[in-house]
Amino acid sequence: MQRIIQNLSNLLAENVTLEHIRTVTILRLPFHLCTGTIYQINDPENVKLHLWLKNKITFPPTSEIYEQAMFFHERDKEGLSPSDFLTDALIINDNPELSPDEFEAIKEGRTDKIGLASLNNPGFKLLNETIGAHQMIRLGPYIPDVSALWPRMLTEREIINCILVEFVILAEPNYLINQDIILQLSNFVEKWPSQNSGRMGYLGDYSSEQLTQLEHAVYKIRKHAFYELKTKAIASMLSGDSIVAIVLGCAALEGVHGAFMRLAMRDKFIENNSIFNSFMDGLLREQGFYSLIQLTVKVLMNEKERPSDDELKLCLKGVSIRNAIMHAGIKKTGKYKIRQLEQSKINEGYSGIMAVYRAFEAAVEARENS
Repeated sequence: MQRIIQNLSNLLAENVTLEHIRTVTILRLPFHLCTGTIYQINDPENVKLHLWLKNKITFPPTSEIYEQAMFFHERDKEGLSPSDFLTDALIINDNPELSPDEFEAIKEGRTDKIGLASLNNPGFKLLNETIGAHQMIRLGPYIPDVSALWPRMLTEREIINCILVEFVILAEPNYLINQDIILQLSNFVEKWPSQNSGRMGYLGDYSSEQLTQLEHAVYKIRKHAFYELKTKAIASMLSGDSIVAIVLGCAALEGVHGAFMRLAMRDKFIENNSIFNSFMDGLLREQGFYSLIQLTVKVLMNEKERPSDDELKLCLKGVSIRNAIMHAGIKKTGKYKIRQLEQSKINEGYSGIMAVYRAFEAAVEARENS
């Protein structure tokens, strides 16, 4: 991985301050994101942090897999390498955290003391949330196929391994890193080989409506962890790992159930948030989820919000299966319960969990937006 200092305003070393320093980390992802040629998304909480996604090759927005295959074949005849189909991500941080040694090294034009590829890089969080939002859209509104397994959220170590180069930009505070600058930086690494083999999945470009959904999904994942857990549960089930799927699905359900309970009961404690938060923390921690979710559905959800009785019944079976997994439940024969359970029963439990999850998710989103 290279580190390069670029002085775009011809600043003298003695005049460089922290306000003059920005960083651009360029990564080549091990998959293709369907965001068109170039796309920008800003951090929902940090105005100094931006993510640009750049694709050298874009694909027609089509759901027909055979059309994608033909398009890929035609492009392949042009002599393109596999990395040409991967997405480059550029993380721009207008206010990087630098140690005194790093700051002095930058002023002197040295890169040996610069450690920008930190596991604490806030841009990595934004990147992973955007990848998760992409997968959430792909796995959401229909029964997905295996192409929806990619992209997937990356571990921090995987993100580090995707880095091609890190730029330190020296410029006046009002200097705008616009799309033209992004394209120049991206073109600099265009021919660089990727360390990652590509996993493509679906390739067709998103519509403008889907791009709007992508931004909203990033905000959702940032606000609530249960969206990420739901997405990982669906992906696990799709890949044939039903045990992991039902555990993650139940974790997502517990998360969205807790969020709903806080929304449904907040008016009762509106005069004292600390008492309310303490009460809710204790209630959700101490009461058994199996009983509590039935109470919530019957007492706190209105008629339009509630899942059906059949969905709730299947969900409770799914929660029991999750409990058997987590508590290592053993039958009288001495064998683990989960290993004796028919796959169809696990599938039913998972379906029930996800059906009730969807009811709670819709209720939470409606109440948050009201």
